[in-house]
Amino acid sequence: MTNEVVQTTDEMNFNVKYIPAEIQIRDFDKLHQYVTEYASKYQNLAFTAEDVKDAKAVRSNLNKMSKAIDDRRKEIKREINKPLDDFEEKTKVLINIVNETVRPIDAGIKEIEAAEKAERQKMINGIIEEIASNYGINSNRIIFDAKWLNKTATEVTIRAAIVEQVEKLAEDDKRMANDIAFIEEYAVKRKIDSTGWIASYKRGSSVTDVISQIDAVEERKRAEEERRRAEEATAKVKAEQQQRYEQGVQQTIEVASAAPEQSVQEILTEIEESAEPVRVALLELRGTKTQFEALNQYMKEYGIFVKRHKCAGDNQ
Repeated sequence: MTNEVVQTTDEMNFNVKYIPAEIQIRDFDKLHQYVTEYASKYQNLAFTAEDVKDAKAVRSNLNKMSKAIDDRRKEIKREINKPLDDFEEKTKVLINIVNETVRPIDAGIKEIEAAEKAERQKMINGIIEEIASNYGINSNRIIFDAKWLNKTATEVTIRAAIVEQVEKLAEDDKRMANDIAFIEEYAVKRKIDSTGWIASYKRGSSVTDVISQIDAVEERKRAEEERRRAEEATAKVKAEQQQRYEQGVQQTIEVASAAPEQSVQEILTEIEESAEPVRVALLELRGTKTQFEALNQYMKEYGIFVKRHKCAGDNQ
């Protein structure tokens, strides 16, 4: 069943009789002169504390004059507005009749348009799935352009826009795959786990940034390793020195004689024939070369016999 549509014309009978209202203030010039002269009497007056009563009286009279003029203005305005208010009420009644008829029609049109858009969106989604599948791209990555729902957008135009997006995504995926492979290879060469570095790349870091970060970490590791080795070497030297000390590493005094012309046997004889008891002591001595030379000289002067014993570290 078809609905009969009645066409409106610009000559729709909406005749309005309108007579512009005329408002006149009789003898306005005289009234203007009176108000001006009356107000001018009290302009630029200086009042003192004693004149407060008179000042209040003047203020009251002026306010009464102003109120009388404004009250009359409001009264005339109300009278003038009565036909206008009546006119507006009648036009609103007519407009409401039309609007009440338009509302269901408007709702029906919007419902039809929504159904058409839904059908069009379904068609476009099918195109997206088709093209994305051909390129091996997840269709959810395609950004749906609301302009595609317009009837002016042709299928050719829509397909071209979708292909452009898909090709860009495919190109990005290829580049990303190459970048990830490069990062993995770079990490393998340095014997480190690439997982964290790849995650950093996927979060937005460039390949250059990731490689720089890896190099910086490796540099810190090398510096730390060198420091550790240096500490170990220092500790080893200290341990060896301590071990030599504990094993009696020392400088020994060369066999000394009481005088250059005396033999060892002569020194021993003097010691044995001494009236004092003879003592033998095995001592551990530690000092510098200069200190040992001084000690050796001292023992020579006092005829102390010294015999050297072979100790670990004598060749040091």
